[in-house]
Amino acid sequence: MKIRHVASFVFCTLFALFSTGCVTTNIHKFRMSVSESPEVHGVNTKQEPHSGAWRFSGNVNYNFDKNVNITENTSELKDLDEFMNDLAVLKRTKFQSAEYKMGGVDFSGKVDYLYKARGFVIGGGLGYNDGIISHLTIGANFSHFEFGSFIGVYGLHSDIEYWGETSEGSDGVSVTFKDHNDQTNVSVFAGMYAGLYFDKLFFNLSVSSYRPNPEMEGTDLSVPGIATVYLTTGYRLNRWFEVSVGGIATYIDAPNGYNGGVTSGISLYL
Repeated sequence: MKIRHVASFVFCTLFALFSTGCVTTNIHKFRMSVSESPEVHGVNTKQEPHSGAWRFSGNVNYNFDKNVNITENTSELKDLDEFMNDLAVLKRTKFQSAEYKMGGVDFSGKVDYLYKARGFVIGGGLGYNDGIISHLTIGANFSHFEFGSFIGVYGLHSDIEYWGETSEGSDGVSVTFKDHNDQTNVSVFAGMYAGLYFDKLFFNLSVSSYRPNPEMEGTDLSVPGIATVYLTTGYRLNRWFEVSVGGIATYIDAPNGYNGGVTSGISLYL
């Protein structure tokens, strides 16, 4: 049992001895904003062995506006004692309605460093896309293609609206309420990328996923994961600049959980 839950239980027990009881809060429905999973890709050209490259990128993403119903795939995260006492509770959804809100125009920026030692590439990046992104990358770079994998941390900034009721005392008088808050929930994201390039023209495929971990009124929630595929093409204008455009496909582990969008960007290499 978590310390905060122990303290809450003791407080309620003592308070109940000297008063009418404790306040109980129940959340009936909520809606939270989410973003597509971050994009990571290689250097988009043949990189010379034992060389490094800095890349400064800016992108504009547009995803179609959509509310995705995640009610059947959302539950409270249970403590170990609750899990042992009632395994069925862990799988049972307590919400009348739960939704992801996504879509609209997003601006993102990132700084990457990629170093090639013989055929292998290692690197990392730091950026922003509805929250701070940081990641490590390992892959391989050859004459006309490259591939790799990555893992990182995504601090998604999310707006959460929720509706519920509070009850106090043994008479069970309930008061309904609506509230919202802005919060940053930190998640691990990971994925893979592959690229083809012919002279100044390049093509990229990037796949990544993460799972938000929101909290409301002291309750941690288990919500569906989000996976995103980026398919882009671009052109290297010179040794310093490149431009790219492409499509975005996002899948959420929920009924009707598909969404699409487009992306465009410009990068500076140093």
